[in-house]
Amino acid sequence: MKKILFLLSLLTTLMAACNGQNRKTQNLGILNLVWNTINTEYFDSTFNGLNWQAEYDHYKPFIEASDNNDTLYHYLNQMLFKLNVSHLFALPPDYEDDDIGAPQLFLDGTVGIDLRLVNDAALVTSVGKNSSAFQAGIRPGYTLLEVNGKTINSIVAERMAEPVPPFNERNIRLLSTENIIRELYGTPNDTVDIRYLDAMNSEHHISLLLKERSIEKVSFIPDLPPMYASLEKRIINDNIAYIRFDVFLPVLLDTIIRSIETYHNIPNMIIDIRGNPGGDFNTRRTIAEQFVSERTLFWRYQRRNDVNEVFLNPAGEPYSGKLVILIDELSSSSSEEFAGAMKAIGRAAIIGQRTAGKVLTMEVVQLPDGGLFVYPNQQTRTSKNEVLEAVGVIPDIVVDWNKDDLLKGIDTQLEKAIEYLNK
Repeated sequence: MKKILFLLSLLTTLMAACNGQNRKTQNLGILNLVWNTINTEYFDSTFNGLNWQAEYDHYKPFIEASDNNDTLYHYLNQMLFKLNVSHLFALPPDYEDDDIGAPQLFLDGTVGIDLRLVNDAALVTSVGKNSSAFQAGIRPGYTLLEVNGKTINSIVAERMAEPVPPFNERNIRLLSTENIIRELYGTPNDTVDIRYLDAMNSEHHISLLLKERSIEKVSFIPDLPPMYASLEKRIINDNIAYIRFDVFLPVLLDTIIRSIETYHNIPNMIIDIRGNPGGDFNTRRTIAEQFVSERTLFWRYQRRNDVNEVFLNPAGEPYSGKLVILIDELSSSSSEEFAGAMKAIGRAAIIGQRTAGKVLTMEVVQLPDGGLFVYPNQQTRTSKNEVLEAVGVIPDIVVDWNKDDLLKGIDTQLEKAIEYLNK
């Protein structure tokens, strides 16, 4: 009997050792794939002065010894974040869809609230007309204090404790806002508990039903989950065309182009990409081509060994009226590329808030364990050779969200755009 117990114990020990060795081998394979990809494909061969080999040597023992995904991916991202650029991270195989980016793109249930951080307060900026929040009496200008038992201050503090590049206050606000918004989305028919202040600063605590969204998801990028996309358009005061879309996806492109063509004879236009987290290269380029009358240098993409210049070729009948692009701190990636480049060629006035500066193009790699590795392969520059990464797009007219106006049903940034166009 003792001999059997000894053999069982020995077998267990050998299996554990084997599993441990397999884990080390897998960890090292993932590290080598990630490190070598950056070493050969990253757009900056100088790594912004970082000794990339030394980073490998430093992190290798920690990554090799990691016995779970949390630890492994913590060290992988710690190494990657040393480069201090956007569009660079690794996700474990058990990642959630919305870990990739803006929650409103991926999650199926919503209470209908959009918000922004203004002077450290979570201000409701819009409420969907058929949403549970609207039915409960929540209106723009109200202040959220707590969501699902988490105070707004605690959500912001948690985000600040784990910053993600680019390391600036605007990006911290962007990521903190996304984390708050994430709490307001989820599985349809679940509930969200919120505590908030109304227009009279009276406090309320209610539960809101997550309603299934009425639009369909679309697949776009290989290895990434499908996303939601929506568009709104209307005429303001008979002389301003207004088009808002929440992501640069091909599924919206034809509708956007038709909308611009429909409004061809309207003398003024507003393109609203506030809260738009980005999307597809061809979509943003084709939209821009609707607003130029001659072949125009639009972007310069700095790659590892060369620069790729991208020109716009004008549409058959481009829109020639006055143009305003609305942006805010949640306009990122393709939104920043689009707005920054349109500003650089002098085709649009930019109104709103300075963006975070997350302006690189990315590639997505599936890791051996099922995780995802996202890395930037090109740095975007405008036709004026301006680098937008970490700098962001600086509006021609800076306008912040305003609580008093929101409570009156006034969108301050939109009103400023209307005022500018009516000069």
